[in-house]
Amino acid sequence: MCLITGSYELNLNDRFVGTYIIFDDRSESYYVYNYLPDDVKKQLRKLGLDKDIISEGTIDAVFKYIKKENRVPGRKRIIYKEGPISLERKPEHTIDSFTIYDRNARKGEPGYSELKFDAPHYEGSHTPEGMREWASWYKFNKMDDGTYEAELDEAWWWGGGHNDGGTIHNEIPEEWFELPYDEFLSKVIILSSASHYGFTVEILKEEEGLREFFGYK
Repeated sequence: MCLITGSYELNLNDRFVGTYIIFDDRSESYYVYNYLPDDVKKQLRKLGLDKDIISEGTIDAVFKYIKKENRVPGRKRIIYKEGPISLERKPEHTIDSFTIYDRNARKGEPGYSELKFDAPHYEGSHTPEGMREWASWYKFNKMDDGTYEAELDEAWWWGGGHNDGGTIHNEIPEEWFELPYDEFLSKVIILSSASHYGFTVEILKEEEGLREFFGYK
């Protein structure tokens, strides 16, 4: 099995149109979503990107944009841009993360809290009576390009006993790190639905080591 060494979001005029994946054996794949409007497909066709491509060699129509002179300067996130095309590398997780909350953590373990972070009952015409929502975990991840991500796993219980949910991943914008720490946290707390589940700036400020984790002195 091949390991992915690079995955890029491909945009046409700032519109997401597909994903370009480079594997460690140099095979490369480019995908275009089929639901794109005809005018967008026509523009892609002129660029040689009119259909799904799976190749064991370099796909020049895409790879030609990934070069030093196309790198968008002044950013940690790797972005290449030329004309209407931009390629943004999707960063990978590193082992460096900071857990704010883990529902299964025991006292003394990272992420332990006596608070359960249940959310208010979701109101809606088709919501089962007695539905509950909660955060399973909440943490921040450092990515391999030096950027950061907020991650929260949410779950809910539908009265009949069925559990469901999903994990939310949101990039923390690089420009936020230029703000004072308290203002930075006030923005971060709204990412990944954290504030919906009862997390507050005060809770984040009390986390020892979080300021340093984000690179604040």
